[in-house]
Amino acid sequence: QQYPYQPQQQQQQQQQGVMNAMAGSYMYSTTGAGQMTGQPAQTPPAAARNPHVSPQPSVLAGMHVGHDVNLGGVAPSPMKTTKYHAGLANNFPPPPSAIVNYAPTTPFDPLYGRIVVNDPMLIQGSGLFAGPPHWTYLVTLHSKRQNNNNQQSGPQPPLSAVRRRFRHFVALEDRVRTSVPGAILPPRPDKHPARAIEEATARQSADFAQQRAQELSVYMNALAHHPHAGKSPELKLFLTLQDHIGTAWPEVSSSAFTRMTAVGTATVEKLTESVDGVLSELGTAQQVAAGEDSAEVLALAAYEGRRIGAVSSSVPKVEGAVGLIRDRGDRLGATGLETSKLAKDVAWCDRDLAAPMEILASAMLRGGRRTKRLGLELGAAVDPFVVQYRTCKYEQMAFADRRTALKRRTEARTKADGRAAKLMMNQTSMQSMGRLGTLERLETEAAMYDEMATEAAREAENVATRLQEEVGRIGAIRVREWDSSMKVIASGMKEACAENAAIWESALEAFKREFPDCPETGAVLLGHSLPTWHTSYIRIVTEVKVGTGWDRVSF
Repeated sequence: QQYPYQPQQQQQQQQQGVMNAMAGSYMYSTTGAGQMTGQPAQTPPAAARNPHVSPQPSVLAGMHVGHDVNLGGVAPSPMKTTKYHAGLANNFPPPPSAIVNYAPTTPFDPLYGRIVVNDPMLIQGSGLFAGPPHWTYLVTLHSKRQNNNNQQSGPQPPLSAVRRRFRHFVALEDRVRTSVPGAILPPRPDKHPARAIEEATARQSADFAQQRAQELSVYMNALAHHPHAGKSPELKLFLTLQDHIGTAWPEVSSSAFTRMTAVGTATVEKLTESVDGVLSELGTAQQVAAGEDSAEVLALAAYEGRRIGAVSSSVPKVEGAVGLIRDRGDRLGATGLETSKLAKDVAWCDRDLAAPMEILASAMLRGGRRTKRLGLELGAAVDPFVVQYRTCKYEQMAFADRRTALKRRTEARTKADGRAAKLMMNQTSMQSMGRLGTLERLETEAAMYDEMATEAAREAENVATRLQEEVGRIGAIRVREWDSSMKVIASGMKEACAENAAIWESALEAFKREFPDCPETGAVLLGHSLPTWHTSYIRIVTEVKVGTGWDRVSF
């Protein structure tokens, strides 16, 4: 397998063998020989002399030949440069029309005001089926702010306040997903691995509960501002029902027997949907296998599948880089603190030895503080990337809802066609036999199943429409937030690098003022003693290996 960027000598040495027919190949034969040639393949002499000789099947027939028209490929179509295409790699497909031409039909006006989740309370269960202790949170719903001129803006009075535990928030998400299939919901706070261990213990920290309360508050406000979930009856019931939510939702009932019965009924269906749709990679193959017949949804699935793969592989690396910057700031500050302590311990017996260490410690402390601040700024700036990364799972769930709707449509249409065929086969015989009651029942069943099939088809179309709107909405948010975040990241890193350079430049100037006799390079030969430095004291130096020995030192 050869590619054009390899040397010509290697291409001449490895001319034998079948070539990997990928985009970028410089020449190959499709005459049946399947061997690489430097020139276009010629017609076999036998086939030219005898037209009755059937040509040999090509081992490369039907394989991708790239965009070279000389090799039978298709020239790439010119891509229109827009704000969505700017910066895209050449091998990444252009976004479909659902993303490029997205425009919300009607701006969504949230039905609720601000939602606050706070006041965590640890509940100690009692009884045989009470379970481990758990935290409950106060969910306060405030009235919607009115923008009238005759009203003063200020804190709005609360409309309702209910107590919920984390299990209830999970049930809320499941029920909202069921009521609006195809919607891409905001990511819900997950149970972290360390928290799972802590939750199983009898004593749980209040810091854990406070952090989770803040995450739940952000999640509930995002859910209330969602164009589809914000007007769902499940959210209204969750926010306003003063009684235990388990009285309406049996899967989170306070009774263990009721909860086990409800969970056992829905376990098989939920497991099938998760294995069939959510855990598989998003792409056209899954949609086609489910019976997808919409070209727009297929194009959307192909594009979003590649985008989700890129986001899933890149965002964790960005988070890791931000973590490394924070760790560097912590370690630099800790090293500067220890160096400062060492300088104070040495200063009582040798001031000249402590002076350079104090300069170095001050520079490290200042640089550590600036690097830690850069880590905090970058952590806040990459938050939109992390939200989009966590949203990828919910987007896969939305496409799984579309596949589920297609399967239901297919099953309903199959049953309706079977009932119609049965009616047609027995209609004449039943009329001749006088079984009009049975015939009427078959007609009623056929009409009922046909109506069910029509309703399933309508539901599948609604899911497709909702899915395209949601992908466009998420794409518009991504373009807007990522653009501003990249500007913040670039400006923050530029400012931090400039300030760190100034810190160490000032440290170098302080060294020059303290030791004017030292060379400007800061290096001295071994054996040359610094002014007034006693050889019995420990010297803090950085050794630089030159050649095979350690013959130079520098600060």
